[in-house]
Amino acid sequence: MDELWIPVLAIICTIGLPIATGLVLGLRWMNARHNERMGLINQGIIPPDSPKKKSNPNRFVSLRNGIILVCLGIGIIVGFLLSNLSDEFRISSFFSLSASIVFFLGIGYLIYFFVTRNMTMPNENGTELSQE
Repeated sequence: MDELWIPVLAIICTIGLPIATGLVLGLRWMNARHNERMGLINQGIIPPDSPKKKSNPNRFVSLRNGIILVCLGIGIIVGFLLSNLSDEFRISSFFSLSASIVFFLGIGYLIYFFVTRNMTMPNENGTELSQE
């Protein structure tokens, strides 16, 4: 029966410790924020509510990530197809898989460069910024 406690304790520690750490850090942050606000109120200063910032999504990052993920998928597929053929040509399957992934990632970055070369992104003020 003593041997049963070791895996139970290991599971509790690997799951419970990160959750407990997150809770303790979150409660400390909330307490520090509360004490700061109360200190400002005691001095007669009304603290401003922290407004939620509007996130302005950068479409260039989303476009880049989409192109790279598609090319990564194509590279993995081609790599697996080449690894099936590698036995006939005496090429390492790891080499064919990694080379095709790197090759198609490079193609993906080139596609992203040529697509966004002349594109502009609107600024917060409404003016156009060129993507650099």
